[in-house]
Amino acid sequence: MSYPLRRWLMIAVAVTAVLISALDLLNLLPDIAAKLTPLLIAAVIGFMLSESRQLRRIRAAIKNNPAASQTTAKPRQPNKKRQPNPQPEYRAIAWHGMTLRSHSEVKIAKALDRKGILFLADPKIRLDTENHRQTREVDFLIQHNGRWGILEVDGPHHQHSAAADQWRDSRFSQHGLVVVRFPADLCYRQPDTVVETFLQKLAVSPLPEPPPTET
Repeated sequence: MSYPLRRWLMIAVAVTAVLISALDLLNLLPDIAAKLTPLLIAAVIGFMLSESRQLRRIRAAIKNNPAASQTTAKPRQPNKKRQPNPQPEYRAIAWHGMTLRSHSEVKIAKALDRKGILFLADPKIRLDTENHRQTREVDFLIQHNGRWGILEVDGPHHQHSAAADQWRDSRFSQHGLVVVRFPADLCYRQPDTVVETFLQKLAVSPLPEPPPTET
């Protein structure tokens, strides 16, 4: 018998006992208390025995499985103040030994490959800035007809970093690298058009000056 049912039966027994006593005292049903009291006592004893058996089963279960007593305990919450800052999640898509960051980048890599263009995917570049040298990662570093350029695939997060992207692009331009940015959606839908547009912009950029010869 479930605990809620036993509880309601006990309440019913108690209410019945009160009613019997009231009816007997008011002489509405004489001698009813004497007749029904043994039944009520038997019901109370039965209830107590049932409770005792239930408690023994619970103790036995806890003894056999100590972890069961902790199932209702509230899980300990981690200390948020001591948690390290979550690292940004980067998608890693393997393609011919390269690791690309999005399916749009995969489309561009395939378009460059079809044209036989020399390129590096997601390389890290070490360069000078106003204050100190920094390491920056670009989407594609491309070499074509003696010119070097950077093709960037801009996802939605770039909308919030336009100023930082512009500052970084100008640093690359100072080193003779042409930087052209395209929306990720366009790169995914029309990768060949994106690559052709990039190569056209790269073709009209100035060639890098040759290093000075020693005299």
